[in-house]
Amino acid sequence: MMIANIEFDEGKLRLRQILDDLPNNAEFWNEAQNRFQFIDRILRECLGWDCPYIEVEKYDEGGGYADYLLGQPVKAAIEAKREASKFKLLQKKDTFYQEKLKVVVDNCPIFRKAYGQILEYCVHNGARLAVVCNGSQIVVFQSYILGQPVINGDCFIFDGKEAFYEHFFNLWQILSPEGIYENYAFRVLSERQNPKVPSKASTILPDPKMYRYRTIFQEKLRAISSILLDNIEGREATKGDFYRDCYVDIEASNRNTLLSKKVIADRYKRVSDNGISPAKIKTHINNNKLYIDSTIFSLADGRPLVVIGDVGVGKTSFFEKIFEDLDSCGKNQSYYIHINLGEEAALSDNVKTYVVDKIPKILKEDYKINIDSSIFVEKVYKKEIIDFDDSLEGSIKHIDSHKYHLEKLDYLKKLKDNRSSHVIKSLIFLHEVQKIQIIVVLDNGDQRNFSTQQEAFLVAQEISSSRKVFVFVALRPATFYQSKLSGALSGYKNQVLTISPPPADEVILKRISYALRVAEGKINNTVLNGIDIDLNDIILFLVATLRSIKSNKEIRTFLSNITSGNTRLVIELFTSFCGSPNVEAERIVQIEKRTSDYKVPLHEFTKHALLGEYAFYSPSSSLVACNVYDIFQPDKKEHFLSSLIISYLASPSGERDKDGFINGSQIIKEMMRIGFIEKQIRPTLRRLANHRLIETPHAHYREILVEEKELPETFCYRSTSVGIYHVRYWMGNFSFLDATSIDTPIFDSGTQKIVFANVESFGIKNRYEKTIAFKKYLLDIWYDAMFDIDYFNFKNVLDGQNPSFLSVENYLAKEN
Repeated sequence: MMIANIEFDEGKLRLRQILDDLPNNAEFWNEAQNRFQFIDRILRECLGWDCPYIEVEKYDEGGGYADYLLGQPVKAAIEAKREASKFKLLQKKDTFYQEKLKVVVDNCPIFRKAYGQILEYCVHNGARLAVVCNGSQIVVFQSYILGQPVINGDCFIFDGKEAFYEHFFNLWQILSPEGIYENYAFRVLSERQNPKVPSKASTILPDPKMYRYRTIFQEKLRAISSILLDNIEGREATKGDFYRDCYVDIEASNRNTLLSKKVIADRYKRVSDNGISPAKIKTHINNNKLYIDSTIFSLADGRPLVVIGDVGVGKTSFFEKIFEDLDSCGKNQSYYIHINLGEEAALSDNVKTYVVDKIPKILKEDYKINIDSSIFVEKVYKKEIIDFDDSLEGSIKHIDSHKYHLEKLDYLKKLKDNRSSHVIKSLIFLHEVQKIQIIVVLDNGDQRNFSTQQEAFLVAQEISSSRKVFVFVALRPATFYQSKLSGALSGYKNQVLTISPPPADEVILKRISYALRVAEGKINNTVLNGIDIDLNDIILFLVATLRSIKSNKEIRTFLSNITSGNTRLVIELFTSFCGSPNVEAERIVQIEKRTSDYKVPLHEFTKHALLGEYAFYSPSSSLVACNVYDIFQPDKKEHFLSSLIISYLASPSGERDKDGFINGSQIIKEMMRIGFIEKQIRPTLRRLANHRLIETPHAHYREILVEEKELPETFCYRSTSVGIYHVRYWMGNFSFLDATSIDTPIFDSGTQKIVFANVESFGIKNRYEKTIAFKKYLLDIWYDAMFDIDYFNFKNVLDGQNPSFLSVENYLAKEN
C-alpha cells in the first residue's frame, strides 16, 4: 500500500510555508518552473509522495509524455501548465467545489486543450484519475466512466493557491498516496454517475433452471451408455478386455490441443524443487515382475512413489493397467491392493484406520489370505515366538503346557491387535516367504480434502518403509505444492513421477469402439445380462457418433481442448451426451438407418456441452462452458474483457516467465491501458480462474481456495486450452451465442427487446432471430470500442464461425 512519508499536520504546515515564501513573479513562471518550484514541492513535501510511487516525464508509445504519474500500478496522471494559463471558471462562493466537467471544457479553451492531452496520457498509462494544474488551480476528474463518455462526469476544482491550504483536508483525501490508493476521488465522483447493469433475459423465465425431459428412447440410451461407457472398467468380468482395448498410453501424442508443446511438456514443472519437470512415470513387466523405468526409484529406498497427476488425468486407469499387463501366472504371483480413498472412504474419519482395515479385507476377498488366522499369525511371528520361548513367560512351556499356550496366544493377540504393525509385517511375510510381488495403490485421495491427502501420504510412507512393497500414492499437483510448503511432504525427500493426460479424442474413440463390440456381442457382454432393451437403435447411434468423431477434426478439437486433459470429465461429458434431452438422438438414428453414413454435426456436441440437462443456459448448466460475455460493471465494452485477458495471456505479448505465466499486476496494467478499471478486471480474473479458462502455477482458485480479500494480481496466470478454445472458436459459434444471449446483460434497447421476446422459444426461427440480433449488438460494440491491441479480433472469430450460421440459414430456407 502507498503511504505518505509525512503526517497530515506536517504537510499542511509545510504548504503554508511554501505559499508564504512564493516570490512576486510566480505568476510569470513557465511550465518547467511551475513544476520545479511549486507542483514538485506540493507533491513531495506536503502530500508525502516519494519514489517509487511517483514518476516524472514518462514518454509513452503515443509520442507524448506525462508530467507526473502517481502510483504503482499507475492510478493518476498530472498535466502541468504554466502559471499564466488561468482556467476560466464559473464564480462560486467556495474555492473548492464539485462541477460538471462539460461546463469547464466548454467555457475554457485553455483547459479544453489540457483536457485532451491528459486523457491521452491516462489511456496510455492506465491512469484512472486525471489532474490538471497550472500552479494556482487544480482540476481533478475521472479519465474513464463506466457506460458513458468522460465529459458527462463531474470534477473537483481548487480555485486559487489559498484554496489548497484552506481545503487541505480535501486536497489530502484526493491526492495523497493514501487517497490515490483508496480511490477516494474516483469513488466520490462516481456517486453521481450511477448506471446499472441491465437485467438478463433469463430473469423473466418462470424457471431459469428448468430441466428438459428425455424421451423414452433417450432414457434407454442414457441407461445403456452409462453401463457401456462410464462404469464398465470396474467390472471384473470385462476388466481385462477393457484395459487391453481401451487404455490410451500416456505417451500418446495429443495432436488436437491448442496449447504449445512446451506448455504440455512442462505441465508439472512447478512441483519440483529445482525447476526441472519430474520424469513421466513409465513401467514395464519383465518375467511377470513390475519395474519402474526411473533412475530415482528403488524399493530399497523405503519411500513411496508419489505419482502426480491433475484431476481426472487417468491415474486410476494407469494403476489398473499395471496389474492387467501381468499374465495369469504373474497375477498369481502378485497381489494388487488398490485402495480407493474417494467415495469408498468418504465415511471414514481416519485414513490410516481405513487403510489398515481395508488391506486385510482385500487380501481375504481377492486372494484368500486371512492375515488374522492362527496359522498365518504363527507363521508371520515365527521369530517372535522363538524369542517368547526364551522369555520368562515361555519358560513354562515344558512345565505347564496349557498355561504356556494361553500366554503365547495372549502374546500373539497383542501383536495382531497392533493393526498397523501387523498389516505391514504380514505384507513383508508374503513377499519374503511366499515370494509374492505386492503392489499397494492409495488412489483418489485427490477427491478428498487437503488433510486427507496428507494422511494418505503418511500411511504410504509407513508401509513403504518395509522396503518390500511397491507403494504408489496419487496426488494432485496443487496438493503436492501445498504439502511441500508446510504439510506432510515437507519433511521427506520424495520420489516423484508424473502422469500426463492421454488425448481426449482417442479416449472416447476407444471407449465407443469397445462399447459397440460389447453391445453387438462380439466380446463378453455379461454386463448386459438381465437388460431387456432392443440394442439395435442404440448401436446405430454409437456407430454414427463414432464415425463423426473419427472424420470431423472440429469435433476432435472440441473434445481435446474443452476438457483440458481431464479424462474423467471427457468420459462424463460424452456419456451424458448419449441420451441428452438436448441431442436429437431419434433423428440421428433415423438418418443413420436411411443412409448408413450419417455424420453428427459439431453443434450437437456443443449444444449439449452448453445446456447439459437444462432447457436454458445458466452458469450452472454446463460442466465446461463459461459465458465470456457476462459483465460485473455497467460498461458494454466489458463484454470483451474475458476474451481480451485470455487472448493476451495466449499471445506473445507481455513479459512472462519461462513457463509462460504473466504476473497479475501486468495483466491489470494492460487491461487498464485499453480502458478497463480494477473493479472489472479483478472479479473477471477470479471467474476465469475458477472456470479453468486461465490458470495459476499451482491451481489457485480451481483447487486451492483463495479468500476474497486476497487480490488476484498476487498470482501469475496463463491461458488454458479451455480458455483458448472459447476465444478462438466457441464464442463466435451459433450455439454459443444462442445459449449465452439470455445470460448476458444487454445495453441496447432494440436488441434487448428481441432477445427478451424470444427467450422462451425453442423454435429454430426464433432462436436465429435472437442470435443474429445479439451477434450484431456485440459486433457494433466491438467496432465502437476500438481497442488498441493486436492479440484479439472479434470480427475474425465471428468470420471463422460463419458456417455454424450458414447451416441454420440453409435449414430455414428448406423449411420455407
